[in-house]
Amino acid sequence: MELDVPAPLRRGRPRTEEAWTASAVGALGLLAEAFGRDDLSETSLLDVGCGTKFTKVILEQSIPIRRYVGVDADKEVIAYLGAGVTDPRFSFHHFDAQNDRSNRDGRPLDSFTRLPIGDERFDIVSLFSVFTHLSPAGYGTMLRLLRPHVAPEGGLLFSLFIDQGPNSEYDEGIARELERRLADGDQALGQAIKDRMAAGTRVEDDVPNFCDRIPDRPLEEAVYSERYARELIAGTGWEAIELHPPRRGIVQHYFVCRPV
Repeated sequence: MELDVPAPLRRGRPRTEEAWTASAVGALGLLAEAFGRDDLSETSLLDVGCGTKFTKVILEQSIPIRRYVGVDADKEVIAYLGAGVTDPRFSFHHFDAQNDRSNRDGRPLDSFTRLPIGDERFDIVSLFSVFTHLSPAGYGTMLRLLRPHVAPEGGLLFSLFIDQGPNSEYDEGIARELERRLADGDQALGQAIKDRMAAGTRVEDDVPNFCDRIPDRPLEEAVYSERYARELIAGTGWEAIELHPPRRGIVQHYFVCRPV
């Protein structure tokens, strides 16, 4: 099955089709690796902030997976996938949660008590480039919402921006992002990133708990210190097992967690 995803529904501003799909293949492989699996053939996956690229590569490249449930705040994404995908392993759900960056007219995140997927539990819960756009309040709320949907032996993987001080891998990633956005003609945002980087000369112990890095674009770059990111996990029903460094072209820093 092929999905000809319209350009407005392709996130991440991909330069090429190949780069866009390769990042999805890499992220799916990362999920299997993170939880000690050869592949996802026996895995049920809940993907929050799903977008369209995982579904596209799973179907077009016959990537094995037992069950895939996608949740997204973008109703157009969910409508497109719901209308175009008939494979019974897949289902898609609109989560109309408010976010200053991507869904300003939605319901406040803290007004939800469950995700709109019933009582189903999953082997793996994943969120790629969701916590990168969440405030600290949203960070904790989202973790609590996810907890009822993981199987007892399951796990959680979510990516985020971690600031580990000057010359960290995160700062190198921001430099690459600056170059890409400038090349794409986004001069205003590129300059904003550059200014924030120039102002960020500090020692590691002085990294702020949280920084909304681009003030004119709320939650475009939600950046956490490692210590604060770990503190926000405590008390949400999750335990952080590992924090991994970014993988270029695939993911930012990412936590692997298990339920407690």
